[in-house]
Amino acid sequence: MLLLKEILDRVGIPRYDQIPGAGEVAEQKLVRWTIPKTEIRLYRVSSGEEEGNWIVDAESVAELERAYRRVRHLPYLPGATENAYYQFITTPGSFFPPKWVQRLPEWSTALVYEQTLWQWIALIAWHLLFIAALSGAWILCRKLAERSTPFVSQALRILPPVALALGTFLMGFIIESRLNITGALYLSLRNIFAVIQLMGWAWLIIRLAELIGEMIVFSPRVDPSGVNASLVRTISKLLGITAAAGVIMHGASEMGFSLATILTGFGVAGLAVSLAAQPTIENIIGGIILFSDQSVKAGEFCRFGDKAGTVLSIDLRTTKLEALDQTIISIPNAHLAKMQITNVSRRSKSLLQKTINLRYETTRDQLRWILASIRDVLYAHPKIYADPAPFARFESFGESSLDVLIFAYVKTKKWSELMAIQEDILFRIGEIVEKAGSGFAFPSATVYTAKDDGIDKRKGAAVEKVVQQWREENTYPFPDTPPERLSALQETIEYPPKT
Repeated sequence: MLLLKEILDRVGIPRYDQIPGAGEVAEQKLVRWTIPKTEIRLYRVSSGEEEGNWIVDAESVAELERAYRRVRHLPYLPGATENAYYQFITTPGSFFPPKWVQRLPEWSTALVYEQTLWQWIALIAWHLLFIAALSGAWILCRKLAERSTPFVSQALRILPPVALALGTFLMGFIIESRLNITGALYLSLRNIFAVIQLMGWAWLIIRLAELIGEMIVFSPRVDPSGVNASLVRTISKLLGITAAAGVIMHGASEMGFSLATILTGFGVAGLAVSLAAQPTIENIIGGIILFSDQSVKAGEFCRFGDKAGTVLSIDLRTTKLEALDQTIISIPNAHLAKMQITNVSRRSKSLLQKTINLRYETTRDQLRWILASIRDVLYAHPKIYADPAPFARFESFGESSLDVLIFAYVKTKKWSELMAIQEDILFRIGEIVEKAGSGFAFPSATVYTAKDDGIDKRKGAAVEKVVQQWREENTYPFPDTPPERLSALQETIEYPPKT
């Protein structure tokens, strides 16, 4: 308005006879009229509450500053208020009284791009303070979040977007009402802060959606480490992103952008993004497949191809594992969904399967006694399942050994406990082999350069005598151990051993 007043105070308001009347407007069907001696155009409103009124068109409003520069060298007409625009742009808002400006050095009131130098200094200082405050809030929230629970950490993540949105609102208020920034600079800063504020609110919506997801996970009905918790977090994040996109579109529409253009732009951008981010989309779909199949969940120990570890989280794009060496492995969900997954944590029991190699000098009866004794250990051990039945069988004649297969299911799901039970059984098997007078074969050729005592014939004879006694008493444990012997052996071994 002041620019328009400055122009008309120099070129003059048109005389009454120069302004077309209602009859002339109707006769000539005028819809536009240019003020004489200017390039300012008026147009007649054709509908709505302002129908029939004449207003300055948008193009003329945009060109007012340029039109003012063309005529500002002209003298003021009699009765005009001189330097009204200059007084307005050099006078501060309510930040401090106008008389304070009069006490500033003369150099600080010089105009630089339609703003005084003191306004530029104050504007830069406020921006630096704004950036410092945002950075401080960001760092503080991040440090507090690192020491807090997941729910409190998620709640603290709301503060940075709130600070950004409210901070840009405050900066706009300071620029307009305190520093009195005007002209093209004001319009540019107002649009920039409007966009930043819009992004801050969209960011806040995403964080609120994530917080709502954490609140659901925090419920006692949901296992925080389960697949349902991961699914809730993923869905809440997707809903937050969708809602944020809607807020951005609405804000852009309020700023004057055409909604149809925005939707078309989103469509084109979506097509471009979908082509460029095809792997990301595949990973998201892979994550949805993992959620629906529920083949793994956080906290479970699994094997994926040549990798193994404990699942830490199933996120939107990747699944994170903690390997046995404590390293963190990130596997894209698209790859993981195509891999063969072995979920070790969900097994009902653990398998003990070993092959021991005996020397070829072992006699057949020694081998039978060893097999029977190993079976006795398996049936008697309190940590071995009786059903399905464990067994020890002569498997094959190896290249340099007699191979015995040991097969049993252990009463544990823990890998460390399985190793302890397996260790105990192997120790007992070693004692059996030694007691039988046999030994373990070496997987290599043996060149004898001295007299070999061979195996213990005395012990071998004693074992053969026991086997012969089995035959005579009709308790021969081949091909299977008699049921009465099995029942007598149940859990007779002391475990854990005291010696």
